[in-house]
Amino acid sequence: MTGLTRRLAGWTASLRFDALPGEVLDRVERHLLDALAAGVVGHDRPWTRRVLAYAAAESPPGRATVVLTGEALRPEWAALVNGTAMHGFEIDDYALPGLSHPSCAVVPAALAAAQETGADGRRLLAALAAGYEITVRFGRACTPSLTSDRGFHVTSALGVFGAAAAAASLHGLGGDAAHAAFGIAASLAGGTTEFTRTGGDVKRLHGGFAASAGLRAVALARAGLTGPGAAVEGERGFLAAFVARADPARLVDDLGTDWAVGDLGIKPWCVCAGLQAPLAALDELAGRAPFVPSGVARIEVGLDGPTLAHVGRLGPRPGDLTEAQLSLHHAVATRLVMGGNDPAHYRAFEQGREPPEVAELGGRVRGHLDAGADAVFPRRVLAEVTVRLDGGRVLSTRCEAPGSPGRPLGAGAVGEKFDRLAGPVLGERAARLVAGRVADLRAGAGADALLAPMAAGRSGRSSGQTGET
Repeated sequence: MTGLTRRLAGWTASLRFDALPGEVLDRVERHLLDALAAGVVGHDRPWTRRVLAYAAAESPPGRATVVLTGEALRPEWAALVNGTAMHGFEIDDYALPGLSHPSCAVVPAALAAAQETGADGRRLLAALAAGYEITVRFGRACTPSLTSDRGFHVTSALGVFGAAAAAASLHGLGGDAAHAAFGIAASLAGGTTEFTRTGGDVKRLHGGFAASAGLRAVALARAGLTGPGAAVEGERGFLAAFVARADPARLVDDLGTDWAVGDLGIKPWCVCAGLQAPLAALDELAGRAPFVPSGVARIEVGLDGPTLAHVGRLGPRPGDLTEAQLSLHHAVATRLVMGGNDPAHYRAFEQGREPPEVAELGGRVRGHLDAGADAVFPRRVLAEVTVRLDGGRVLSTRCEAPGSPGRPLGAGAVGEKFDRLAGPVLGERAARLVAGRVADLRAGAGADALLAPMAAGRSGRSSGQTGET
């Protein structure tokens, strides 16, 4: 299929705020707020602090703000830090069937470009819509082959295109320049999923890599450099190199009329998206017939094949936080023993304060392939969970992941999640102000106005206040 790269670039260059349907705007605002919450709780992670120290040492002063800390860096560097923070605690959004995490690439790139260009909220929202749409469509065309067959991580490999689209939109690139930016972005794509086997911090950086690379692609295109005309669809292009079984038509089918942002999902809990359905199933069973962890003989979790391969191999004794948040055994046991899967529960793991009962119960968790879940993946993520109790009682249910496209979270639930995560860090008043500024973007409030109360709120909390700007 020819002309894909140019069609994607042309659509991106032509998209305007007035063309966005109301439901698309609602979705974009919801995911922007969710990304900011993820950035708040991810800003103090060790990897984020190290990336910030690196970026601050390398970057000249700039206009792009690091979320919460307030450092003003050049766009690529601020986006590297913010993308790492937003992806750094496994609480950021995702997409089905693409399985990528779009916001941690798109939002940092868009915020940095909006600050650099002085864009108002309407231009920012249009750019975010373009970035989300491009990322999700690449996911449709590449999943699950890009990861299952080749081992690439969709967040970094696909997110670079969404980040480039958002930045191209905000810089007002015409079709030819946007085409060049997409071509350059294809050569900056990368990232593998070996972290699901042998851990490591690098997974946390993949959102930042994609955000930074997308901005770099646009900066180079603005400087007059070009990329291959068929960088996406060519004989040696992105799809051929990264995807064994691609579906190129899904990149452009009904582009601009059938919006792919409906594929976006929001996580209630800070673990892999593939673990949301099993945790919800446990809640359902516990609500139906309460039981105690000590009375559990075995827990059986049925998942689709790709999800089981992603989360089922790390076992009940993870070696680091990355493994903990990707381990089926550990996540299930954490929920039952500690009562949740929020940042506080995983900080307890990091600090060695986790009860030994977590590992003990995790050893009684078994994952297996479920034919029903496998049949609908990756359009839906389902889990069949069976709890076998001492004494012979058996509890079982099938559940769809809450927050997924088939079971979406409404604006109220997303706002509650933002308050739960951001409120303790920013203070309630500053958190409310940030949420209000997101809602004000349609009226023209810019990125500077959006980010300022985050740094001010954190400063006020540090000094025992709840300041407001």
